[in-house]
Amino acid sequence: MLAFTLGLRFYRSKRYGALARFMSFASVTGIAVGVFALIVGLSAMNGFEYELKNRVLSVIPAAEITSNSPYFVNEKECVNSLLSSPDILAVAPVIRTEAVLNNGGNFSPVALLGVDAKKEANVIDIERFLSVKLDALNTGNENEYGVILGAECARRLNVSAGDSVKVILSNALNDNSDNPLSRPADAILKVVGTLKIGGELDAAFALISIDNAKDLLDIKGPNSFHIKVKDMLNVRDDVLKAAADFPQSAGLKTWMTTQGKLYHDIQMIRSIMNLVMLLVMAVASFNIVSNLIMAVSEKSREIAILLTAGATGGLIIRTFTVMGVISGACGTLIGTVAGCVLSLTLTPVLGFFESIFNIKLLNPKIYFIDFIPSQLLISDVIMVACCALCMSFIASLYPAIKASKIRPAEELSGN
Repeated sequence: MLAFTLGLRFYRSKRYGALARFMSFASVTGIAVGVFALIVGLSAMNGFEYELKNRVLSVIPAAEITSNSPYFVNEKECVNSLLSSPDILAVAPVIRTEAVLNNGGNFSPVALLGVDAKKEANVIDIERFLSVKLDALNTGNENEYGVILGAECARRLNVSAGDSVKVILSNALNDNSDNPLSRPADAILKVVGTLKIGGELDAAFALISIDNAKDLLDIKGPNSFHIKVKDMLNVRDDVLKAAADFPQSAGLKTWMTTQGKLYHDIQMIRSIMNLVMLLVMAVASFNIVSNLIMAVSEKSREIAILLTAGATGGLIIRTFTVMGVISGACGTLIGTVAGCVLSLTLTPVLGFFESIFNIKLLNPKIYFIDFIPSQLLISDVIMVACCALCMSFIASLYPAIKASKIRPAEELSGN
């Protein structure tokens, strides 16, 4: 308690010179800026990771097994083989083919997916981003094929719900066609709804029912299976293990193949940002060292008097350590409060600046979102605050030890 009282009194002393006061201000400001930037940066990275999982990975299957032949001959046997593994949560049959959609003079290439509405909903949470339910693909009219288009695809084709588009697709999957250069098949699809996720995904997919896909392509079964797993980060090993006894030759593609680069980029940026911000706080901590050394020089007579009065070297060390920690605590408190406030309001604040300056930080045609997300985690705040306080404490040790080694006789005699 005595060390804290002395440290607080020394810290609040008005006898500092102008340079010492500036160094004290710089140390507090440097730590505050470092803590503030680190909290905001981590919150933004958390936001991107959350949006990646909530948007992209919720509509992309964890894994996809694609047949090396036109289709899977024994669908039930393949599904049962996969579901026999406890790591596989759900499997949905899919017919996937490349197609071109046409409306007047507008064309849009897409991946045309024939899906089973009920089974697909168990694998991916896609209905949150649809303007209609997946069941709407089954129009009830045998001569009418319903299709759900990505929002960007619908924009390019200049169509909306109720309009019709022409689909042109290869008959390479057709059992009866041995000539891939033969005339492609075509059909008229009725737009029943749109899919809006964000980014390139809105232009990449079109959904029809699996039964209609079989009719269009004239094949008897699915050529792909969409798979949901327990552990997204260990998806490849889990699926390979489950498919060890798979009854038909097939290829495997996981979300890591298509979106893994984005996920790893977020993690890499998070690590780099942590390192940079820690270096910023380390520089601020050096300011604490400089500030305390100047304080020791200016308070050398007071230290000598304390030592003469019976104060131990340990008390002096604790006193100046308290001074350094107080500087660090002030900067940490200011940076934490400011960082938390901005993190909680980051999206609307940046949206306001985008509207004022008429700029767009994220292009929705390129990225999967058109805003800067933020998710503040208490664990990040505690980690950053503790790290800043620890660095302040470590930075205080050298000046404090130097203060404890002052020789009272020499200092008081003026020699």
